[in-house]
Amino acid sequence: MKTPVDLTRRPLWLLASAVITGSCLPLAAVAAEMPTEDNSTVLGKVTVTDTSILPYTVEETSSATKLSLSLRETPQSVTVFTRDRLDDQDLQSLREALDRTPGIYSYAYDSERVLFTARGFVIDSLLYDGVPAVTNFSTDSLDETLDTALYERIEIVRGATGLMTGAGSPAASVNLMRKHANNTGPSADFAATAGSWDNRRFEADLSAPLTSEGSVRARVVGVYQDRDSYQDLYENKKRVFYGVIDADITINTRASLGFDYQDNEPRSNTWGSFPLFLADGTAANWPRSVTTATDWSFWDRSKKTVFGELAHAFDNGWALRSSLSWRKFNEDLALFYMFGFPDPETGEGLEPSAYRSSGDITETALDLYMKGAFNWFGRQHELVIGYNGSKVDNDSLRFQPGELASTGNFFEWDGSYPQPEFATEGTLLSKINTRQHGFYSSARFVLADPLKLIAGARYSTWKTDSFYLDDSPDITFNYDYEKTVPYAGLIYDISRSFSAFASFTEIFKPQNSRDVNGTFLDPIDGRSFEVGIKGEHLEGRLNTALTFFETRQNNVATADLDPETGETILLPDGTQASRPIDGTRASGFELEASGELRPGLRASLGWSRYTLKDADDAAVRTFVPRTLVRAFTAWTAPGALSKLTIGGGVNWQSASHTLVGSPDGGATLRQGAVTLVSVMARYQLNSSASVQINGENLLDKKYYVLDEFDNTYYGAPASLSIGLNLRF
Repeated sequence: MKTPVDLTRRPLWLLASAVITGSCLPLAAVAAEMPTEDNSTVLGKVTVTDTSILPYTVEETSSATKLSLSLRETPQSVTVFTRDRLDDQDLQSLREALDRTPGIYSYAYDSERVLFTARGFVIDSLLYDGVPAVTNFSTDSLDETLDTALYERIEIVRGATGLMTGAGSPAASVNLMRKHANNTGPSADFAATAGSWDNRRFEADLSAPLTSEGSVRARVVGVYQDRDSYQDLYENKKRVFYGVIDADITINTRASLGFDYQDNEPRSNTWGSFPLFLADGTAANWPRSVTTATDWSFWDRSKKTVFGELAHAFDNGWALRSSLSWRKFNEDLALFYMFGFPDPETGEGLEPSAYRSSGDITETALDLYMKGAFNWFGRQHELVIGYNGSKVDNDSLRFQPGELASTGNFFEWDGSYPQPEFATEGTLLSKINTRQHGFYSSARFVLADPLKLIAGARYSTWKTDSFYLDDSPDITFNYDYEKTVPYAGLIYDISRSFSAFASFTEIFKPQNSRDVNGTFLDPIDGRSFEVGIKGEHLEGRLNTALTFFETRQNNVATADLDPETGETILLPDGTQASRPIDGTRASGFELEASGELRPGLRASLGWSRYTLKDADDAAVRTFVPRTLVRAFTAWTAPGALSKLTIGGGVNWQSASHTLVGSPDGGATLRQGAVTLVSVMARYQLNSSASVQINGENLLDKKYYVLDEFDNTYYGAPASLSIGLNLRF
């Protein structure tokens, strides 16, 4: 047990000053402590490792509040993908993992722009080891291509998460927990996978001590993947590298220095989707391989990160932790799109559109916090005080296309469309500079033996200066805002296994809409209310949760209309005036169970249901299914069959619908309920080698993935992969 600080004798301001004066010591660790016979405390050797990870669950998480809490003690919905589960389901990308997460649904504008939703809202909060990071600028959501090979686990907190992330939507936050060099001995993992559509993947994960006593250790991870697709013409190459050095500087201090790089090179990628109707109004009913891509289109994206961490444990049991990171994104793309409706006889009639741009985003982020225990009125409590901030610079250029040729007969489309002459000199498309700072604190107060209060707040400042070519050239978006975000949760222990909880959290998101006076509207305000019951069973190996929630977005901009004419009010520069209203609200429940039911039997089950309505009580974002079921189980046979592991899962979603374009001006496209079945089997050939088979959409269900902008496309058909894994 950590040595507490008695706040009745040591005022709180001393703790705050410790944070300031200790700011030169980034990222701290917690020392192991051993009580002596005279009740004094002896600090043992500092070993900064991840929290204990069990099959399909963890003993502790800090993603919601920075406090180290069990899932049962965290008053929000939390899902954890451990390394075991990522490997069992062969989840190689962030999208593959989130598509198996309770309450989360993804859709896409095309082959490269994917968005994720939770409770009907778009997820735009991403963290690395608890530190907020910039998301995908193309979608204002997450980068679906992030490779899971770099991470020990993924933690998802649903609802508003402003305490930890600052600005964003009240959907969820995704926390990627990096791998570290924790082993003092050498180890090596290799994997080779081959699958449908010429999918070839090679992966290596190597660890080794750099000093004889193992105080300095290194770990590197590398991935190369080359794959085609069920969509004609498409192919993608991915290269990933990650390296980290972890060093025990002293018995109480540990440092880490790391680098990661990921490069994606898709070719013949789509931009938008395909027409759903022919010119005579009949449904096109294309095969799932349909594409509007050309043989020259590409959308190259790369990301590289350098990060440093330092951890220090004080003699009183308190710990100081910090992290500094520098991240660079580069994007270069040439795209092609066709719109309209082809003639049912000639296949002609589609209009071409081409686009070329390049850009880069640079982010610098710092996180620093102190945490520990303290005594107050005869009880021991926990406190976190911290700061994080970031600077993001985003610059992009656009290259105008030359004359475009006719698209010809779309029924014979093979992508061999002449590439237009793009301008050699680019023009400014956007220039965005954003600064965000946040001072946060959270505490866990033990009010009584069965009753705990978690309370916290974040004071955030947000400043951005931006220019968009598509706006009036005389307008620059200058935004300077500050807000205090509260956090509160109560947990009552009903028994040794069950707790009831209630929580309230907030988040905010700046917007560039202006009122009739030309003043920028205040940020969109997101709020989440949750109540429920959580359970911890089988000595922590199984966690359950039933959560009822209501999530709101208020202060949402809507067009301001002239009360006499009913027409939109325009500002002097020609842009639309807006007014703030209470926006959408989602309410529903999430039921989840994950862990080890018995030795060798691992399972995860999630069932979520919600409604999403606007201020007029009308359903919105109907393309997102309201009910989702995510289930998977893996079983390692006992006795003579102990080398065999088999498993399977089901992803089910309810019916949904959206408006799409048609020759008659518009139509409602309805997607029925979708059931996707997966299986896995792994056989341990010997102590070092295993072979694994994974299958997806085994029923070969043909289904649509809908969105709000008529970019509907087909989901992937049945697929199979086989992999060889070597571990030494």
